[in-house]
Amino acid sequence: MINRIKVVDDIQNDGKYDAILDVVKKATNNLSPTKEEIAKLVESDPFYIKEYKDLNRWGELSSVHINELEIKEDDNQEAKTIKETINKNSTYLKHGEEYETKQKNIIYLAWTGFIALPSIYVIDNIVRLATDLYTTNESHVYISFVIVVLLSIWGFMKVKSNHTRQHNRYIQTQIDTRALIEQGLENESFSFEEVYLH
Repeated sequence: MINRIKVVDDIQNDGKYDAILDVVKKATNNLSPTKEEIAKLVESDPFYIKEYKDLNRWGELSSVHINELEIKEDDNQEAKTIKETINKNSTYLKHGEEYETKQKNIIYLAWTGFIALPSIYVIDNIVRLATDLYTTNESHVYISFVIVVLLSIWGFMKVKSNHTRQHNRYIQTQIDTRALIEQGLENESFSFEEVYLH
């Protein structure tokens, strides 16, 4: 949900995107690339949009370049409905940008390990210091370790499943919102300048 015009302008003029600008300079073999040269690269290679979104994500900036649309009294019912839906969708898209990318299993596995291992360590230390279970019922202690591991794996599966569901919803909302924007632009319910950030 980005405005490519804004992306080109940001790459050329905003210091936050100097890393991308350096790549553009090498690709164009020009130390001062024009907007047209940058736009051509942005259009032809998805690398630039991906890098732009990644930099925004790392900098906690939004890559959803949609303005909140003003609902006017003289708008017909169709225009009001389109604007209300776009406003609602853009709010969701801005708040859920982490779901735009598919889950990275390694991150969730790391979280699972960071939960399971310290939990087992704490149980082990409490049992050693406060009880004599290791000498009387050591199988109970090991069963508790297995339970912690199983709960951690169950949690991993739940988080992974939730991310997949949220990712699919996010992508579908993007598709629906793009279609609504195109419909609104065709019907002249709003202008390009009204709907997209510049």
